[in-house]
Amino acid sequence: MDKNIKKILSGILGLVALAILFFTNSPTVSDDLNQNSNNNQDTSAPSEESHNEESKLDAVTFIRCVDGDTIIVDDGSGNKKRVRMIGIDTPESVAHEEERNNEYGVMSSEYTKELLSNVNTLYLEYDIDDDDRYDRRLAYVWLEDVKDTFDEDNIRKSMVNALIIQNGYGIAKKYEPTVAHDDFFHELMEEARSNSTGLWQYQGFKDLWN
Repeated sequence: MDKNIKKILSGILGLVALAILFFTNSPTVSDDLNQNSNNNQDTSAPSEESHNEESKLDAVTFIRCVDGDTIIVDDGSGNKKRVRMIGIDTPESVAHEEERNNEYGVMSSEYTKELLSNVNTLYLEYDIDDDDRYDRRLAYVWLEDVKDTFDEDNIRKSMVNALIIQNGYGIAKKYEPTVAHDDFFHELMEEARSNSTGLWQYQGFKDLWN
């Protein structure tokens, strides 16, 4: 064979060998994609926000109303607890001193009974003090298990204490130190009073708080 041809063939074989060696050791497109995918994966631990938040409210079974601002519930252990709604006050209807009871107390009590007539489960939110000297549970009572208890729309729609005030069947009343919602309760009361909502249409009801 001609020496020139041998040199040419030898050169070609050398180039083929180099090409094979190069492509064998070079990363493929799929390797690059896999590497990019691995690089883009979030390996950090999931944040607390990714988990369902535990409810801040205490679920109880509603049993009955005592009066406009007091109810009886079952706390889940078979114990019946008297719950006094905090931040509000309603006229008396079942006081031991008969002279303290009045028609507005009866109407307020009827309103609360009607509001809770189809309710089975209620949700209690506690403040600094969660009971009083009469062994009553002190709470903001919710119709729903809301997550944001300071959202004003939630309060207007779902908090029983607030519904009693805004519909004019009770007043906002500060009971230190349980004052978490006190400012908004007073706003609701002023709205109801200005619009003669509910019992505010009666002079006798207004006179109770003078």
